[in-house]
Amino acid sequence: MTGIPIGPPATSHPRHRPLPLPLALTLVLALALSLLVGLPSSAPAATHTLTVTSPSLIFQRGQGTVEFGSSAASVSWSVTDERGTRVRSGTSWLSGGRAALSVADLAPGYFELALHAGSATDPTDLRTSFAVIEQVPDSAVGPSSPFGAAVHLTRTGWGTQVLDEARKAGISHIREDAWWDRFETAKGTYTYPAAFSAGIARARALGITPLIIANGANPLYDKGVTPSTPEGLAAFGKFAAELLKHYGENNVEVLNEYNGTTFNKSACGRTAACYLDVLTGVNNAVKAVNPQATVVGPATIGIANCTPATGPKCFAPDLIDRGGLQQMDAYSVHPYHYPGGPEWMAGTGDTIAGLRQRIRDANGGEDKPIVLSEMGWPTDTGHGTSELQQADNLIRLYAVGLANGVSRVYWYDLVNDGNDPANKEHNFGMLRQPVTATAANPVSVAANAPKPALVAQAVTARMIGGRTYSGDDGLTAPARSARFTGGGTTTRVVWATTARDLVVSATGPVTLVDSWGRSSVRQPTGGSFTLSAGTSPVFVQGPVTGITGITGITGITR
Repeated sequence: MTGIPIGPPATSHPRHRPLPLPLALTLVLALALSLLVGLPSSAPAATHTLTVTSPSLIFQRGQGTVEFGSSAASVSWSVTDERGTRVRSGTSWLSGGRAALSVADLAPGYFELALHAGSATDPTDLRTSFAVIEQVPDSAVGPSSPFGAAVHLTRTGWGTQVLDEARKAGISHIREDAWWDRFETAKGTYTYPAAFSAGIARARALGITPLIIANGANPLYDKGVTPSTPEGLAAFGKFAAELLKHYGENNVEVLNEYNGTTFNKSACGRTAACYLDVLTGVNNAVKAVNPQATVVGPATIGIANCTPATGPKCFAPDLIDRGGLQQMDAYSVHPYHYPGGPEWMAGTGDTIAGLRQRIRDANGGEDKPIVLSEMGWPTDTGHGTSELQQADNLIRLYAVGLANGVSRVYWYDLVNDGNDPANKEHNFGMLRQPVTATAANPVSVAANAPKPALVAQAVTARMIGGRTYSGDDGLTAPARSARFTGGGTTTRVVWATTARDLVVSATGPVTLVDSWGRSSVRQPTGGSFTLSAGTSPVFVQGPVTGITGITGITGITR
């Protein structure tokens, strides 16, 4: 029997950008090779079952066991770290069909577990992953936290238990769709789906703040497409207000990617003028019943802050020039740019920094919160981002985003939406889908196993949560740093998109924490030491007085 693939490489930006031919050929070959290890449909079922039964595979450091079972008498196993280096291995004899592997003595990190039962001629193999993390302090989690994730709690493989996993990783906010037609089933009459309500209740119990998307259309209005008539706009505004009133929540986002073709079928069109009608209706209705509510929009696909030489304005400048900022409390965008990293957001023009400047120019020099209500990198076989790169990009995203006016990020998304390694939409998550046994492949994993990005999220929340961006060290590309200050101390996030050696000046010992949570201490010699910076960020804490570049291209990249 074959194993369960842990996960492939991944990603892309403009959603339909063609891949360069060499990369495309490489990915096709990689996919072909991955299929070779799949079980042929004609193969007989394995003799033995093999299952990982732990309800969670995210463990606090110093705690936990991976529980597994099999119909075999014994199971051999191997644990490897994020780079495939074997950490330990052994054989467990089962009692009553069950055994457990302690992980309490492991250092923080991301690990993969390979289990093997049966003989060489009749094997059953199972691969999964687990994480060991330091506890994220309560001070890093709360309403002002920047750490969020998009969720689809009613989809297969999700469920409210994934919110507990999110909370362990320091996620303070979730973004969930409320589809209009599922709530208003007769004009003026509302029902509240049990699964949606359970998700909101569980989030509240965990101290997680929901951002509810008033989304979709309703066959009761405007022929079942995105509202644009006076009746439809009024009904949609009332729906948004009813959502917040019923659930006692304060945050609503108005539709999703209105400027794109996937979700918006409005008879009015996809322009900023059309969206402003919807936004104004929601803002007026919501504020009438809850003046303290936060209305978020426009949730554009891309930033849409371009300035064409001729023709109509792009969405962002058009919406802002029409007074859209007065109808929202936070400005949301979905600036997908895979497979590239997030550093472009700090540039000018159609970037986060450019959007921030446009908002300031139209808002009396004042900021308005910018929310990345979707942002992420898929790890499918067709878009060029590996799981390790996804983890690196998550950390760099927070460093670059918070330095350029972003107040919150909702990582898209919390859980993979499926198990197809070639499907982009199945591979955005920081958690995997559970694995269900079949007659042909009798292996299963009960929990949503973590991807490397989950570990990176937990480390980032622990290291910069509760701190505010306070500047950089003046490094030039490809090296970068971002300082975060709070509680009388400063934490730096340091990396380089192309490996560089940096000089860290310090008056005493400096603690370095890598993206997996492993720490080391560097003692300066003559007031400084050399740090090899690469694409995987390092958190730097201690009495650092500055960081500068030096000649040399060393260090480790992924």
